[in-house]
Amino acid sequence: MTDLVRVNSVAKEFVLHNQGGARLAVLDHVSFAVKAGECLVLHGPSGAGKSTLLRLLYGNYKCTQGEILVRHHDRFVDIASADPREVLEVRRLTLSYVSQFLRVIPRVSALDIVAAPLIARGVDFSTAQKRAQDMLARLNIPQRLWALAPATFSGGEQQRVNIARSFIAITPVMLLDEPTASLDAQNRDVVISLIDEARRAGSALVGIFHDETVRERAATRWIDIHSFTAAEAA
Repeated sequence: MTDLVRVNSVAKEFVLHNQGGARLAVLDHVSFAVKAGECLVLHGPSGAGKSTLLRLLYGNYKCTQGEILVRHHDRFVDIASADPREVLEVRRLTLSYVSQFLRVIPRVSALDIVAAPLIARGVDFSTAQKRAQDMLARLNIPQRLWALAPATFSGGEQQRVNIARSFIAITPVMLLDEPTASLDAQNRDVVISLIDEARRAGSALVGIFHDETVRERAATRWIDIHSFTAAEAA
């Protein structure tokens, strides 16, 4: 299988300007690769740096040192050193970030929010709408809500709309930040199925899951953030 992500000797240090420039080292010499069809789970206690690492992979944080190579088309792009325009291009086609939180868009219906990634990729409107309907139904969003803006939805409903939007057009590399947090068992199972389908389609996934059952079902491999040694998932 082909590497879609290569992380080489990455370190991250924060400078606390409101505390006299104190430096806080969070990650040091992190190295791993993720192949097509894998789901690599980041394991470790709260505060170990798992979310920081995901943000580095997505380009929200800059590395203190090291490189983060993401295969984009037929070449690797170093997210750690690429200019913002190139990072945005990689995000548009190759790299996605799946979280439990929906950025609510005023006056835009749940159906249109979910269909938008397909339309952005050139899928015709009617096909995108039909696939969005199927995804919302799969995630147990009542049909009476589809035409409404999610601003007044419950937290769990907003979370499922966000997951529907994230998985309707899977990308080659997907970063998962607690996508099943706060979901009931039925909807957790749906998300695990979506993760498995993305893997079988050839995506490389890197995720954080605090739910041990979800973690064990989703992972093909995991790394302990403390040791940075990859191990086969149980």
